[in-house]
Amino acid sequence: MKLLSFAASFREQGNNHTLAQLADGIARGAGAEVEHIPYASLEAPFYREDAPDAKVPSGILAFAEKLRDADGLMIAAPEHNWSFPASLKNMIDWLSTLQENPLANKTALLMCATPSRRGGIAGLLQLRVPLEVLGCWVYPQVVGIGNVYKTLSAESISDAKDMAFLTQSVQDFVRITGLFCKGQS
Repeated sequence: MKLLSFAASFREQGNNHTLAQLADGIARGAGAEVEHIPYASLEAPFYREDAPDAKVPSGILAFAEKLRDADGLMIAAPEHNWSFPASLKNMIDWLSTLQENPLANKTALLMCATPSRRGGIAGLLQLRVPLEVLGCWVYPQVVGIGNVYKTLSAESISDAKDMAFLTQSVQDFVRITGLFCKGQS
């Protein structure tokens, strides 16, 4: 099984990159092949359907090809004003214009690492909507890790409950994605 992973942040050393890397390692340990996508490669001008020369950006086309070959997607999205990044919504909007929907029949795990106590849950719940509308099955639990300046490192999450929840969620996501893939064949 192949998963794509990215942190929806242009800060390469940001908290969500750290969270995505932790999740990648857990998924590999559960038997998945994981390709981590640099978010900067997905940067695109704002989608405008009325623009006469609106061509799908090459980074979005390349990502769509990778997504078509993948079984699932793990996204670590920062919290932006209790929502998710506009750049991520823009990427999803560009993907939705493609003839063959690359998100259809894929699975997704949504995560957030944030300094706030809420763990970015509000934004992750909003992110579910466009993914599900485009035919993506989103894992029912979202992973929100709060207070990251005190708890998150490249090796682990010091809050044992949060680390256990991340581990259990990623392992379960890998298992369910495997079942989902079998059901699609």
